[in-house]
Amino acid sequence: MIECVECGEQFSKSLDTCPECETLVTPELPKFVTIAAVTAEFLTQTGSSSLSSKIGELWPKNDGICYRLIVEVENKFKRRNKYHSYYDEDTSATSIPARLDSYINGALKFKGLVKLLMKALVDAAKDAGAYKVAGGNIVFMHYKGHDEGEIGRLMAIMVDKKDGFNFDENLVPTDSEHINLEAMRQAALFDLTLFDATYPEVPLNETYLKFIKGASKGLFFREAFGCIIRAENAHSIRQLFAALDSFQLKNELPDLFYDDAINALDTILSRAAKDKKSVPASMLYEAIESALDSDSPLRGTFQNFVNSNGFEINNHIEPTSSSVEAEKWVNIEAADESFIAKVYKQSIGKCGSGDNVQYDPDNHKLILKIADSQTRDALLKLMKDDE
Repeated sequence: MIECVECGEQFSKSLDTCPECETLVTPELPKFVTIAAVTAEFLTQTGSSSLSSKIGELWPKNDGICYRLIVEVENKFKRRNKYHSYYDEDTSATSIPARLDSYINGALKFKGLVKLLMKALVDAAKDAGAYKVAGGNIVFMHYKGHDEGEIGRLMAIMVDKKDGFNFDENLVPTDSEHINLEAMRQAALFDLTLFDATYPEVPLNETYLKFIKGASKGLFFREAFGCIIRAENAHSIRQLFAALDSFQLKNELPDLFYDDAINALDTILSRAAKDKKSVPASMLYEAIESALDSDSPLRGTFQNFVNSNGFEINNHIEPTSSSVEAEKWVNIEAADESFIAKVYKQSIGKCGSGDNVQYDPDNHKLILKIADSQTRDALLKLMKDDE
């Protein structure tokens, strides 16, 4: 199937003109090719703790509604803040990596894979409490682009049909015009091409497993698919900057190194936050080491420093603008809680430097320059006379 660039109608490659607008236009290939898609439903009974599942009919491959749903969900998933993970080596036949491998190699058909994945979901949901998944559906979609040799992606999303996903009696979507993608409770995306190329090795650049965390009550979804949060994104960023502080202190590196490293990190993280993309930790480590002298023996050691000192940094981090901005400030609080402030890190200078904010390490005091005359007068009135 191809898509008319004029009206968006999909039609067979054998046709010379678009059957909808009947104009001679240059058709373009759709963004994705649907391999297979199916909906599964959790089945519960009122007053019973039993839980089972029903798997619907395969969606029609060339159906416009199904195609648009895949595109919309893919775009939604791309925009959401995600967690990035991968699988540790697991040789058991029932592991998720083993089942993905069987599907990729043709030993499992699509609905066979879905049946096994739904069994894992049902078992995990029972452990969590069956009532938590009442009325939920899981949509499984395997799709790909047009690169030769590409295996494609498998996406599993948990949705609530009463909130905007409508399926017929065969669990095939009936309408894509009023889909409420905010009803997407949980989602997991498996890059089968990358998985096949890297597992069981740890991915170096991009991860093959991405997922949206969702609500805490959906923990069973992540556990069933082995979606391990190796470190929260914001926590990873805090730990990264803490590791940089410790690295500079231990190796007695100059302030110039620290400033250059901070600027390099800020550039990479800010761009990734704007583009909503993940960054390999290795790229961030290299950015830090780029601030070292070219002949420094410390080049190539930062990752070992992170690991040996127990800093918790995910192999891939998808920063948000707020998490990047938060690292530009330091929170100050007096021991008796009489003073609380947030100070921009780059504005802090040494005692006697003349900077607006100065720190006296000998006396553990922060000195602030007050520019506003009214504030200065007010502070003078509040000062207590020595007795």
